[in-house]
Amino acid sequence: MDISLDVIQELAPDQASLNAAKKLIKPGKWPLLGKALSVNSIWGQCQGSGANPYYTMADVVDHGYKCTCPSRKFPCKHVLALMWQYSESEGDFGETEPPEWVNDWLGRRRKVNANSVDDSQPQKVKPALQKNIHTSQSDEIQTLSTEQQEKAEAAKLKRAATTKAKTDAAISLGLLEFQQWIADQLRTGVAGFIKQASDKCRRIAARLVDAKAGALASSVDELPALILDLTPQEQTDLVFKMFGQWVLLTEAWLANPDDLDARRAINMAEAREDILNNPNTVREKSVWMNVGEKIFTRRDGLVSHTTWLINSSAPKVSFAMLQDYYPASAGKREIGLGLGAAIEGEVLFYPSRFPIRGVIAEHKILTQSISPDWQPAEESLSTNFQRYMQALPWGDHMPFLLGAGRILRDSAQRYWWRGKDETTLLLKNHDIPKLLLGSELTWAFIVWNGLQAEIYSAHSEHWGVMAC
Repeated sequence: MDISLDVIQELAPDQASLNAAKKLIKPGKWPLLGKALSVNSIWGQCQGSGANPYYTMADVVDHGYKCTCPSRKFPCKHVLALMWQYSESEGDFGETEPPEWVNDWLGRRRKVNANSVDDSQPQKVKPALQKNIHTSQSDEIQTLSTEQQEKAEAAKLKRAATTKAKTDAAISLGLLEFQQWIADQLRTGVAGFIKQASDKCRRIAARLVDAKAGALASSVDELPALILDLTPQEQTDLVFKMFGQWVLLTEAWLANPDDLDARRAINMAEAREDILNNPNTVREKSVWMNVGEKIFTRRDGLVSHTTWLINSSAPKVSFAMLQDYYPASAGKREIGLGLGAAIEGEVLFYPSRFPIRGVIAEHKILTQSISPDWQPAEESLSTNFQRYMQALPWGDHMPFLLGAGRILRDSAQRYWWRGKDETTLLLKNHDIPKLLLGSELTWAFIVWNGLQAEIYSAHSEHWGVMAC
């Protein structure tokens, strides 16, 4: 059973998707390709910008498909690239039993005959799109003369500049309205705001989305969830902190919309391709260890998957944050990089005053984790907090590595970190493994939000690295 290129061309939503799919047909992009013709299925894992690959699968008969990427094009470029590879190089797909994530998809999908038509709904005639899989442009193919290319590029730059100017103007107007909204909440009282935080934040977040300030809208929309489990005093402290940070961010944008940190925090982050192709991108090759992961579903329906890596070879403490988003409907992903696991590769950092977020380029997962005798360079809490203050308002959390200490619990069932120098730090965790309570720990990884610390992992000589 095969898939013709004409079928792939017909499935593609547009020519741009075909062009993007062609660029993904590289062995290094697909660490796993498989097929099970007994169930008419092919699948693959395509490495994206996060620590974990995108899980892509398709039916070679009725051409159903699924991918865990957040693309809003159906099918996405990963599905098209998977089918394309199968069409041209079926031998690259090893015959095997479908993995669990493919079986889960097969069990939940509704089989449809490729030739059947649903007569219960009026059929809509889609406009014909100009698509040609045989002329998908790769970077080296040129069909225009040099003069035509220069004119086309100049026109493209002009359109981009016009679009950016309109976007910046819309965002600036939206931010002025947002500043007025913050002033109104302070005028009417923070206590009243906290009681109605969910509705108020949802409405202003929608306005920010309309103004094309999507990143800031997501931050505002998540505030009610952050204050849900806090004490009244902690809720008030967090609201004042976030209001102050948002005002600083909006002022930074209004002063200079081209500031990369402000643009990323308010509008959107750059695409992975922009980071990979930017000659000024900071690159760091090393052996990295996974010291923490956090996965939660946002109110907009996207799953946020954050992976924290530490550079195990650097003389000073150095972190990298891999941030991945995908639809909640995609289901839980298999975690390819477990806590304490190590990878050898290159991390490319987003341009910033304090580069932390990055993407992984070429890399390999090591069969052995970091040596148990590995000891990170210690930094004092005062040094860490000073670094956090310098990063404001661009980031609302900062990773720290704590030296030797213990985790204790008080009579109010709150958890505390006590360092060997008797420095104490309140932890926001609601549950910590009993094995770690009171034990001597050689180091611990935390993320500080300006008010509280959340401990992600800790290391003990007896149990190694444990999740918290």
